[in-house]
This record gives sequence, structure tokens and C-alpha cells, in this order.
Amino acid sequence: MKVALLGPYPVNLKAPAGQPPLPGGVDAVVIALARGLARRSEVSVSVVTAVAGLAQPIQRPGEGYTLYCVPRPRGGRLTGQREVVGLLRQQIDALAPDIVHAHIAGIYARAAVTSGRPNVVTLHGIIYRETQQAWATCTWPTRLRWVSDALFEHATVRRAPEVIAISPYVQREFRGRTAARFHLVENPVDDRFFAVTGPPPGRDRLLCVGRLMPRKGILALLDAFEQILAVRPDATLTIVGETTSDPVYAAQCRARAAAPALRDRVRFAGAQPPDVVQAELAACDVMLLASEQETAPVSIAEAMAAGRAVVTTDVGGCAAMVADGVTGRVVPAKDPAALAAATLELLADPVRCRALGQAGRAAAEARFRLDSIVDATLAVYRRILGPDPHVTQEHP
Repeated sequence: MKVALLGPYPVNLKAPAGQPPLPGGVDAVVIALARGLARRSEVSVSVVTAVAGLAQPIQRPGEGYTLYCVPRPRGGRLTGQREVVGLLRQQIDALAPDIVHAHIAGIYARAAVTSGRPNVVTLHGIIYRETQQAWATCTWPTRLRWVSDALFEHATVRRAPEVIAISPYVQREFRGRTAARFHLVENPVDDRFFAVTGPPPGRDRLLCVGRLMPRKGILALLDAFEQILAVRPDATLTIVGETTSDPVYAAQCRARAAAPALRDRVRFAGAQPPDVVQAELAACDVMLLASEQETAPVSIAEAMAAGRAVVTTDVGGCAAMVADGVTGRVVPAKDPAALAAATLELLADPVRCRALGQAGRAAAEARFRLDSIVDATLAVYRRILGPDPHVTQEHP
């Protein structure tokens, strides 16, 4: 079976040769799924992505797959993304896959659903919901970009024949907006996160894996952390995530962390490769997420795989991932006091904190293991393509 995976991929044209990519969010899912599919002898997988600043198409080797990069011209919204979608479709035609699997209801989904080949779209974010969340704090040019992207998403999803939903939340949001057949397949977690051993260190180390952007609620997280420090003054907070998407908001976060009550207790680690994220999870006691809008955060799944209790806000699909009081705590969004109280409750009871982490790990084993997600994804491909005597139905 020849599979073309279309989606974002962390290509840094200025990075030295051999430097590992810095995947986050959907990028991490695309990489993990490509690796998992490439392990199967019956599958040949190619990854196709669009890269801003690229002058001409290039190829790079992956782990058992080939990465194909096409240019992503500036100003695509003004032309309905026709040029980049055309370049993606040219690459699809050159690969001649049996099935095209696109991630995100943007340019990759548009290329897939107009390719003339069997296709499926995995919906990760919900742009119109993110637009609602960001509307009050962004400028008019940014609002216009959000509206353009939301309309593009709506038109693309409506045309999709097959959709993979990574959470029941996605199904609820899109069910009335498309006639597509839905398949529920959660995001995979890289196997390395399951390799974290040992209990939480018990040193009041807190971790957030998320970009410095308003949707992630980092300012609310810092407010909560100040309340935590009032009770546990030795606590520390590390925030892992890129800081360039919204420089103004990032500057606000840094200024908030420089306040006397927080000074020297908050570390902004920036974007990091998976090995570093794994090490940060191993060193933390609790993983925190203060988001105002999410779908099914990979950071939650990774923390669960690592056996760390999670405290998250009740937005999007987060409550479908974290069972309140069983694998972590779920609190209202935009409520720093509730986030602080739930975290303090776990820090004050290491036995319970460890038990929640162990329950989360067991849940992650059942839900997020890469091999299981690859099995489920291949099952979707087979339902779309029909019986194929050349495709092995199970792997040993």
C-alpha cells in the first residue's frame, strides 16, 4: 500500500545538517505516524509538506520514509491558496499513492480532497473555534487572516469524503458541517515517552508544554503559579514551547515572569526536541495546561505516557483525555485559582499524585501507543480502499 501523508513538518532550512527537528502539536503526530507506518512491510510511505521560503522542491530522508518539500509562496490567502495546493497535488501525482492522508483542514486537506485519489483528512484544530477565542485580543489584519482560514476550513471539510477525528469533540463540532464518514482515531505518542521510568521526583517541579500564545493561557498559568508559590515557595515552573508565533504575547509572558513574586522561579525553555521534552517530563511532578481552546493536545498524551499527573482546563477535548480525579484534574478555563488549588492538592499528596500518574500511563498504553494507532489508521485505509489481497490484515 502506497501512502502519501500530507501535513506540517518541522523543516528548518537554516538548521545545520543533522540537527534534529523540533516537532510540536500536529508536526509530532505526522512524524510519529510516518515512522509507525514505515515499520510495516506492507506499507510504503511518503511525507509531503509545504515550506515557506523554499525556492524549489527538495527531498530529505526520514526514518524509513522520504520527505518531499514544496515551496509555500507568500500571500496564498489572496488567491485561495491555489498555487501551494497545485504544487502539493503535483507531488501527489508524481508519487501516485493508493491513498492520500492529509492532516489539518487547510492546504493539505484541500490538496487531498481535490487530488482525484482515495483520501482521508485528519482534523486536528478547529479554526473557527480558535478564531472566536483569539478575536478580542488580535488586530484587524490578524482577524481577517483568521476569518479567511476559517472559511477555507469550512469549504474543505464540506468536500471531504472521509474524516478521522482525533477526539469525540471533533466529531461533535463537525458532524453537522459535512457528509463525510467519520472514523475516531486518537493521536499517537512517540514510544520514547513510555520509556520514562520512576515516580515523580517530589521536588515541586511543574511543567507546561505549550507555545507562548494566548490560546495556551500562559498568562493565566503564571497567575496560578504565583498562588502556588505562596504555599510552596520552592516550586519551579518550566515552560517548553516556541516563542515566535506571537512575539507581543511572549513578551507579556516574560514580563509577568519577571515580577518579584515569580522571579527566578519560571524558566522559558523554548522549543525543544522530543528527547528534551521526555527529560523534562521525567523531572517534573505535575504537567499543567491552562489553555482556553484545545482539540486533543499531544502534550497531555505525552505526559500520561510518561506517568505524570495532568492538571488541565476543561476546554475542547481535554476532558475526554484526562479523567478528573482518575488520571489527573480538570478545572475551568480562565480560572487561575482553580488551577492553583488542584495543583497544590496534588503536590500536598505525593501518593495520590503518583497514583494518578500511574492510572494515566495505563490509559495511555491502551489509547496512544503508536502501534495501536497505526493499526487503527490502516483499518481506516482498508475501509476506504476495500479488500486488498496484497495488504496484510494483522502484524505479528
